Amino acid sequence: MISVASLFAAPTVWTLVVGGDLMLNAIAPKSQPLAAVKKLFSQADVAYANLEIPLTTAKTVTPRKNAADIKARNQFVLKADPGHIGTLKGLGIDMVSLANNHAMDYGVKGLNQMLGLLNRAGIRHNGAGKDRAAANQVAVFRNRAGIRVGLLSYLAFVGDKAMYTCFPATEKGPGIAILGYQGQLNKTTLADLRGRIEAAKAKCDLLIVAPHWGEERAQLPRDWQIQLGRAMVDAGADAVIGAHPHVLQGSETYRGVPIHYSLGNLISPRPAATGVYRLTFRGTKFIKTERFPAAIGDGKITLLQGKAATKLAATMKGLDAKLAKRARVLFPKKHSKQ
Repeated sequence: MISVASLFAAPTVWTLVVGGDLMLNAIAPKSQPLAAVKKLFSQADVAYANLEIPLTTAKTVTPRKNAADIKARNQFVLKADPGHIGTLKGLGIDMVSLANNHAMDYGVKGLNQMLGLLNRAGIRHNGAGKDRAAANQVAVFRNRAGIRVGLLSYLAFVGDKAMYTCFPATEKGPGIAILGYQGQLNKTTLADLRGRIEAAKAKCDLLIVAPHWGEERAQLPRDWQIQLGRAMVDAGADAVIGAHPHVLQGSETYRGVPIHYSLGNLISPRPAATGVYRLTFRGTKFIKTERFPAAIGDGKITLLQGKAATKLAATMKGLDAKLAKRARVLFPKKHSKQ
């Protein structure tokens, strides 16, 4: 029986910790590359990141990335040691997105091996599967506050060739989930987006949408990303966490919902500036975002302190300001109402 006190109790405050792309290629699991941020992730009520590189021992590469493009470094075929499932589990990762441009680098065998590892580790995932229905099936994790947190992830590149190369799932064939809108938001595409999000929200209390989008190394999102990110919120998303550029981009709060366009890499063999973000919610209401500036070097992430942390935090705020300036141009009326 539900007590009278519980009916009037304030919603529980809980945290969602999010990181960027897990680029675990060429990194040994025994090196403990994410040890420095373990406390942040393991103490969160929900922990999420984008699993960019398939965890597999498969040897046959995708036929859709041709040798000439790979040699010219226009395309990359990557994989990581399956032992990194222990890295993710040990970090406390609860959910990962898979709808990216590397999930199918080692074909169906590589995908199946990675999905098996995630399933056995109890890590929820969305964005890739045995067919279109499986790839699009919302992943749900019930956190310690009893909130059912859902995850949808989509590749949202512009251009049929770019999409095809990454192996979209079909009605009967494996691959990744996509938003094939070709950079167009109109009556048809907006209705499709709303249908996807409403169907997912029927199965959860709070929904994260994780688009894989934009231009690598660009510090300002494309206009298309800003338009799509806000459309996702309009359709019902409770948080939008973007990936793919591999560098930090600006963030905004739109209609009370956080949109983080790119968190950079959470880990990578290459050095980079990055950060870990902690989002606080009361029930399903977003309260605030805290940023923890960090740096990647020698295949490990380190939380910054002192002047280095202050400097990177200022850079992050500068990226937010550039984003806000562009958003005012794109949405002058909507922006004035926020």
